[in-house]
Amino acid sequence: MATSSTRTEWALLLLRLAVGGMAVVQGFEVLRRAHGAITFAHASTWGLALAELACGALILAGLWVTLAGGLLAALLGWPLVHGWIHGAGLLSNLGGLFRLLAGLACALGGGGKWALER
Repeated sequence: MATSSTRTEWALLLLRLAVGGMAVVQGFEVLRRAHGAITFAHASTWGLALAELACGALILAGLWVTLAGGLLAALLGWPLVHGWIHGAGLLSNLGGLFRLLAGLACALGGGGKWALER
């Protein structure tokens, strides 16, 4: 039977793979569809997508997971907070809320036993 710490290490690995993989895919998708004139709005969107992709890659690799997860949570959390400030319901964006909470869990949990930074 697996010990509690072994299960925790597997859970951290799976959480890291899920959060990092989703961030890489979402950031890459925005950059892949980039087109048009370079305006401030486009540049900021591309910059945020690039930051999401970089944070996701660091989390996947297990490097600076706490820092990258915290930054990713801030990147994913800002649109939610902005919506809440402007009157959106607390549960109006469940997908965004889930990604925010998963990113926070990844930041709090750290890289685990199988992170490259260990």
